[in-house]
Amino acid sequence: MKSGLIVYLTGGAELPEDFDLLSRCREMGFTADRVELVGSGQGFYEVNDAWHHLFTKGYGDIKLLVAQAEHNCLQPVHPPVRLSG
Repeated sequence: MKSGLIVYLTGGAELPEDFDLLSRCREMGFTADRVELVGSGQGFYEVNDAWHHLFTKGYGDIKLLVAQAEHNCLQPVHPPVRLSG
């Protein structure tokens, strides 16, 4: 089963365009085949849209990570939460 991770950015922060979200998540120990971003100005606008996108692409194990973007770095606020799978 393919796994997906949704990263929800808090506080209206944005990541640089060249930020490799998948690689950074893997460096932090989060395994996922695909990562989608939810933020006020980047990626999907709502978590349910990102979840639906991953689910319809065949990703069964989907988790949500709430994080802050500070100084071009991603900081998790809480451990990831399983949305499905």
